[in-house]
Amino acid sequence: MKFIQKNKLELGDTQIPDLFILNNMKSLQANDIKVYIYVLYLLQKGIEVESENVAKDLNMTPEEFKSALEVLEVEELIAKNSQGYVVVDLKETEINKLYTPKFDTRTNRAQTELERKRTAAVNAINESFFNGVMTLGWYTDIGNLFKSYSFSEDVMIALFQYCKERKALNKKYVYAVAETWSNGGVKTFEQLEGFLEKYDKFLKTKQKIVKALGLNRNLSKYEEAYIQKWTDTYNYDFNIIEEGLKRSTSTTNPSIKYIDAIITSWHDKGFTSVQEIEQDEMQPKTTSKTLESKKTSEPKKKSYQSYSQREYDSTDDFYDNL
Repeated sequence: MKFIQKNKLELGDTQIPDLFILNNMKSLQANDIKVYIYVLYLLQKGIEVESENVAKDLNMTPEEFKSALEVLEVEELIAKNSQGYVVVDLKETEINKLYTPKFDTRTNRAQTELERKRTAAVNAINESFFNGVMTLGWYTDIGNLFKSYSFSEDVMIALFQYCKERKALNKKYVYAVAETWSNGGVKTFEQLEGFLEKYDKFLKTKQKIVKALGLNRNLSKYEEAYIQKWTDTYNYDFNIIEEGLKRSTSTTNPSIKYIDAIITSWHDKGFTSVQEIEQDEMQPKTTSKTLESKKTSEPKKKSYQSYSQREYDSTDDFYDNL
């Protein structure tokens, strides 16, 4: 494996780029940081090594080392090529993302007011979440977020607040959250409040379902869609959903789709509480077996019994008709 520096602009770097500390380090795990620092060391020395030896030097398993490389690749700190990996020049990348706000004097007053509000929002994000030292790349990303999702200024600030509170203020997570909000129809702060209330209910319900079913995996987006239907469309709380989980225990490895059939049948009947479900199940039901038992309890007439007997006044009349 060979590590070479990918750069076109000779701007120079410190051993650990400041951009890495500001943009990437907080979101990485210990092994990821350890591998990145060691890669920079190899780069300075111009050393070519095998991945197995690097893993051994860092007291890591080959699998752990491979996983760390994949993370660094996703974070765009390194890039894979035919020879091995190249270390991305973060300064060059940052310059390519240079964001310069442009104000067109020919635009109408409403457009100028929009740009003013967005600039104020960007400044607020810079001061509140980056201590006034937000890197140039973030300016470009915020501009892209405004353009792609048409968020209001309040929603954009709330987006960074949301990610900051979850200690995941990195670009990958910010874009993922923005996509989720947009898919939920969020544009304004009022829409965001309603969405977050429903989304919080959905997440808590999903966690309880995964725990109740003993699943050791993430749910697929199709399975999550069923749960979202129960919580958002049906407006069911976990008590009713839990009843659906209990009714599925008679089936080996019940699927979310199977549970959905049970819960949907309750919704179609208009049930809104566990009590209504239990009362319905206690009602006597006429089954096919009941009808069958009723049918067999009645004596079956033989064929000759279905004919009415003719009456004759005397025996002679009988023989006269023969």
